[in-house]
Amino acid sequence: MTIFDYKAKNSAGATVVGSVDAADERGAADAIRAMGHLPMSITAAKKTAQSKANAPQGNIIARYLLYPIWTGVNIKMLSIFFRQLSTLLASGMSIAEALRSISTRMRNRLGTIADEARNNVSGGGKFSDSLSRYPHVFGRLQIALITSGERAGQLDTMADRIAQSLEYEIKVRGLIAKALFYPVLVLIFATLVSLIIPHASVLVNDGFVTFFGLVKPTLIHWALWVGALVISIKLIFQFSIPRLFWDAIKVNIPIVGANAHKVAMSRFSRSMAILYAAGLSMSESVDIAADTCANLFVARGLKRAIPAIQSGAGLTDSLSKTKAVSPIVLDMISVGERSGSADTVLEKVADYMDEEVDASIHKMGIAIYVLMILVAAGLVGSIAAKFFLGYFESLLGAARQ
Repeated sequence: MTIFDYKAKNSAGATVVGSVDAADERGAADAIRAMGHLPMSITAAKKTAQSKANAPQGNIIARYLLYPIWTGVNIKMLSIFFRQLSTLLASGMSIAEALRSISTRMRNRLGTIADEARNNVSGGGKFSDSLSRYPHVFGRLQIALITSGERAGQLDTMADRIAQSLEYEIKVRGLIAKALFYPVLVLIFATLVSLIIPHASVLVNDGFVTFFGLVKPTLIHWALWVGALVISIKLIFQFSIPRLFWDAIKVNIPIVGANAHKVAMSRFSRSMAILYAAGLSMSESVDIAADTCANLFVARGLKRAIPAIQSGAGLTDSLSKTKAVSPIVLDMISVGERSGSADTVLEKVADYMDEEVDASIHKMGIAIYVLMILVAAGLVGSIAAKFFLGYFESLLGAARQ
């Protein structure tokens, strides 16, 4: 969000000046008209000492090299943070008191952030500005909802909605981890067996210490390579072009691509429902919700609907032109638009997609498990065959002599 200074005419014809928060100049103009004013000029506000204090924290190395890999805050911590914040605010505490209570309870980076936010709020700053200093910790959805809560005086409600969305995300990740647990276990087992069998004679004849000394360089080598690969991928995906390329491939892979698209649609629909119900405009809701779908290719497709929405077109018609949304989802959204309950229907769309994803993840987990067993069997079998062939050849060679 950007602060825009404006000059406008009110309903009485008098000139008024002020400032509004908006995503762009068009959004600022919409906000000014909503106040009953006719915009005359709109300019982005110059940075002040306060805005500099609210700038993203951390130096360039931290923001672009460290935080993409490790922020010190996981989704479970965030869920607890917003759940506690919602509960404390609902009990009647002020935002400063609630943040002080959280900062004393949470002995991690979020506790430090809560304490800094308390100092900022006590000095007259906004809580949303404090969160925006940590873009690698708090997403656009969370900051937008907190901003909306500040404007409407419903900060406890918005914190509760953020906590609910995070708790659901934890549930989905748990389902995926559960489906992949046994396949990964089989893969690790096959890898270990592939290391043990070629050196089985050393393990039997010379003991574990000698055997471990023999395989340790290989283990260290692979650990370094895997670690370097994971870190490199995380850093590369901070750039839009490689991430866009990979996300496009991901949603077009047979079977897997359909599930990836369903997950993206579920996240988009649920975020849209929360944002629209919170009072954000339809175009702003689409813009922010698209960023939560965790797929840049799908997000860019969804954002192509924003100009049409801003020009007055309906959500269904605008999304249908992007080709990023399935027909059944468009039909459900259309029903919501006609009945005036778009946010409720978007929740239903998310629930429908979640059921589809749950069933698909379960089936895919079984298929991957069977595939990993076959791969492991083939790998172990080939190594065992090579080992015994070499062993028998040595016996035959000794017999001939």
